[in-house]
Amino acid sequence: MRAVLALLLVLAAGLLAGPVRAGADKEGLPAGVELPVQVRIGLRVLDITEVKEVAGRARLSIEVTQRWTDPRRRFDPVQVGAARIDRVGDEAAQFIASIWTPGVAIDNQIGEPRSKTEAVSAYADGGIVLVERYEADFRVPINMSAFPFDRQKLPLSFSLPRYAKQDAMLVTTESDRLFSRIESKLSVIDWRPLDLSFFYDEATGWNARSYSRLNVTVGIERLSERYLLRLFIPIVSTLAVSLFVLWIPGTAPKDHGGLVFSALLALAAISFTYEASFPGSISLNTPIAKIISLGYFYLVIVVLIDALLWKPRSDPASRFHELASGLHSHSRWVLPSIMVIVCLALVVRGLPA
Repeated sequence: MRAVLALLLVLAAGLLAGPVRAGADKEGLPAGVELPVQVRIGLRVLDITEVKEVAGRARLSIEVTQRWTDPRRRFDPVQVGAARIDRVGDEAAQFIASIWTPGVAIDNQIGEPRSKTEAVSAYADGGIVLVERYEADFRVPINMSAFPFDRQKLPLSFSLPRYAKQDAMLVTTESDRLFSRIESKLSVIDWRPLDLSFFYDEATGWNARSYSRLNVTVGIERLSERYLLRLFIPIVSTLAVSLFVLWIPGTAPKDHGGLVFSALLALAAISFTYEASFPGSISLNTPIAKIISLGYFYLVIVVLIDALLWKPRSDPASRFHELASGLHSHSRWVLPSIMVIVCLALVVRGLPA
């Protein structure tokens, strides 16, 4: 009787130990691996479908490849008949749910992915390769100080929120970086791809523990040549009104005032049009916004100088006639030249190095 009871206790202990071991096998860090567990990251940017400058967000389609080693996943390749087992779709999701994963997250991702597909490969030596392809929105900083000649660095911050860096850390090797790339053709208009760059960082989390972080920046460049006719020609045409004010003889200041007032209204209309067509071009202190702001000041200065010099210049008997005529003769060259030089300086300063 005692032997039967002992046998039942052993069987019961075995049944209870099975789920516990399976749970530990899934949740615990890989056994027999030197800590910290290294999780290799590779990134392919498949497409960029949207960049919102004012909102500071971008929509990217990416493929993230994670590689790590878990000795608990080893198998006999002779018995299985293959050195690698590939799983895709639902089969991959079920396998991923049954094993330990590092739980890589992208900190600046906004919400859930719009679409997601997974594939996983298990190797006989315990190597796991997880490939996730999805489209999602990301919070990114946008610097418009050089618009429309700007280059942007869109960051993706990968982290391991479940494990401190003493337990697990993100790494990228030379082979991972060679595999990582950004596609040459993007869906987003007026942008061209540049490159990817990687750099390590860390973040402070719970209980002041340090957590590993890997930042990947996606470089893109605005196609500035597409903006020249749409941006600069209307501004130059509007500011050219000052040449009529300064050079056309025989017109009264009130006529000049009407021209300048119309030009000021045209600049205001251009500002609203630019901001509606190219969000951020005016509101984010770009060179275009600075040129338009200087244009207001320039046109007002032109009409004021013309009004102050008109009366003594038109009256030969005035004792200030020669002085006013000389100042007007010089101002016709000096004022437009100063404005052109300042605008060119703003444009050159915004050109990419």
